[in-house]
Amino acid sequence: MVVCLTVITLTTDFRGHHVGIMRGVINRISPAAEVVELSTEIKPFAVKSGAFVLYSSFRYYPPGTIHLAVVDPGVGSQRKAIAVKTRNYTFVGPDNGLLIPAAREDGIVQVRELTNKSLFLDSVSRTFHGRDVFAPVAAFLSKGGAFEEVGDRSECFVDLSFFRSLEGGLMVSEILFEDKFGNLTISLTERDTKLEDEMRVSIKGRYYRAKRVNTYAEGDKGVMLLVGSEGFYEIAVKNGSASQLTGAGLGDRVTITAVG
Repeated sequence: MVVCLTVITLTTDFRGHHVGIMRGVINRISPAAEVVELSTEIKPFAVKSGAFVLYSSFRYYPPGTIHLAVVDPGVGSQRKAIAVKTRNYTFVGPDNGLLIPAAREDGIVQVRELTNKSLFLDSVSRTFHGRDVFAPVAAFLSKGGAFEEVGDRSECFVDLSFFRSLEGGLMVSEILFEDKFGNLTISLTERDTKLEDEMRVSIKGRYYRAKRVNTYAEGDKGVMLLVGSEGFYEIAVKNGSASQLTGAGLGDRVTITAVG
């Protein structure tokens, strides 16, 4: 007999027992759900970084997957909780823009605010909606619960897009993600522009001559530019950390110009 499991992914900026508790809530409500930790290493409060990880990852899961994401500095405030139905997936999380780049990429069909409190845990805390609101709703949907039952339809939600500006030879973007090697992913893709040869990179008031390479192994000392596996450009240093070299981090602006 073939058993079809619904996959629920978890993307969050907290680790440890809080993630374990969310898994427990999901499997208590929906024992057959397969819970996969997409990433529990998002930097604290880094909504855009979490959005980038979700955007870069969602499509590699089978259609029907429920992507549960919680990077939620506004937990307990007036921010809404939402579920987003797209062509192939469902996204559940806070209404702070975290879900939107991925959902928009797949094609948003419908957005609903999570207002059906009968789906939540009996006692909802002000500080752990991942456990009390989002996990139970994701579990309900994984059992075949109707999307329309999670709450009222919403035409208004917090949008989020990755900043980029292309004007002539001036390219301005922001740092979206830093991996454990210190590589810095910026909000500029190969679809936006083709970078070639050497470029002038400005970060935090300092300028670097960056060589355009194809792999981390290329280049000599100093800053390199390459296209990462997600199609976004990365600032890297061969066998070193671009983050340490430049002192840059999430949200910092990056300006790139051709070397004339």
